[in-house]
Amino acid sequence: MNTSRTSSRTRSATFARVERLAILIVAALALGACSGSSGNAPQAAPTSAAAVPTDAPGAFRAAVAKTIAVSMTFTLVADAGEVGTQTGQGAIDPARKATGYDSELLTTERKIDITAILISPDLYLKVTGLTGDRWAHVDMAKVKSLTTLGLDRTGNPTGLASLPDEIVTVTRSGAGSYTGTLDRTKDPLIPSATASEALKSVPFEAKVDPQGYVTELIVRTPPVGTAPATTSTAKFADFGKAPAIERPDSATVEQASDTIYSALQ
Repeated sequence: MNTSRTSSRTRSATFARVERLAILIVAALALGACSGSSGNAPQAAPTSAAAVPTDAPGAFRAAVAKTIAVSMTFTLVADAGEVGTQTGQGAIDPARKATGYDSELLTTERKIDITAILISPDLYLKVTGLTGDRWAHVDMAKVKSLTTLGLDRTGNPTGLASLPDEIVTVTRSGAGSYTGTLDRTKDPLIPSATASEALKSVPFEAKVDPQGYVTELIVRTPPVGTAPATTSTAKFADFGKAPAIERPDSATVEQASDTIYSALQ
């Protein structure tokens, strides 16, 4: 038996899985950070005269609603233990249905960098080992839905929009601090086939600033089947400031390969 050839095949298969995982994770966080200036004027963070609920669940839901209504910057860290860790940062502009995200996936074997830009209805990706220095343009008509790309109904990659539907319990643990549990089976991004009782009471922690915006969300998802336990931390800032999210230069764009489409299905 040629152990060298077998080892090579094993590494190749592993890399293929890592590549697929990279795309799926990035899609699930939804993607890409942008540089350069935007033609949009800065958004003023909206103010509201509406009274904020005083009960913990109502106050937290109000903070989530206020946060997802404005543009913002964010950082994300998803720690899946031995499977790997993904870090990233980006910006969201809900008015334009635009998201930009830079991501780095670290596994025991390698590092994969992913940059993506979503300006509905166009998605552009750069993935280590798949697209080189060029952008891959994904035709959204060939993708089942935004859910397939890991985007919630507002185009937000952070999962905030679906959070109110998932809340089981919320308590106020301090000034601007909340803890509680989520029913993740109600998250539209989680396939029904993976739903389990363990996902019906997932602990979370959140922080809300004095202006009423969610600034941090930590979710500790238990292991389910072959999926490892994952701690996801999202931080939000720059509320109401339109991010610089622009389409890449057309000269640097090519159509996405079948490999990318396959990973996104």
